[in-house]
Amino acid sequence: MVIKFIDCTETHHNDMDKIVSFLSSYFDTLGVKNYTLKLSELRIVKCTQCRCCTQKSGIDPVRCFIKDEMDTAIDQIEEADAYVILADRNNLFSQNEVHKKFAERLVAYHYWPYGQVQSTPRKITLEKTSILINYNTTKYFMNHSFYTSKVNMERTSSSIGAKVLDWQPITPKKDLLATYEKRLKEMADKLLASLQEIAS
Repeated sequence: MVIKFIDCTETHHNDMDKIVSFLSSYFDTLGVKNYTLKLSELRIVKCTQCRCCTQKSGIDPVRCFIKDEMDTAIDQIEEADAYVILADRNNLFSQNEVHKKFAERLVAYHYWPYGQVQSTPRKITLEKTSILINYNTTKYFMNHSFYTSKVNMERTSSSIGAKVLDWQPITPKKDLLATYEKRLKEMADKLLASLQEIAS
């Protein structure tokens, strides 16, 4: 069993690093392999919307003609059995650009031949699972930024073939881990239970 942290954070946050470290240590103590894919450290360019990668049918994502590190990211995603997807939101009126760019390149997970009105997900059956964590500094709970962040993260999860088990918005706190420790373990346990169910 392998859990992949897909870190879509746009800005460096000590708080988010603490969350990843806490969950990683928790998985380690239970003997569950886990790795972090930090997208801001990879060279991933914007999608040109040429749709070349969408022309070939099949269940596997298709490699892009752009030679950057997106193919490497997809290979690592495919190797995992479950995911912790993390993203931040620091502005009420603009989207996280790292997550946005990554999500657009996930078109590789869609079949969309020219002439077809809409795309078809390659991963029709969501055989994997995920939990979503959004670090949000826009202050107002359940405002537009919280809702759109959740929707965008859910789309990322479904694109890669993972069913969302739970999600949690994180807001800045003086003692972040003390505030969210119980909740984070609860989410992690849901992810682990899903892995055990798949294994059996």
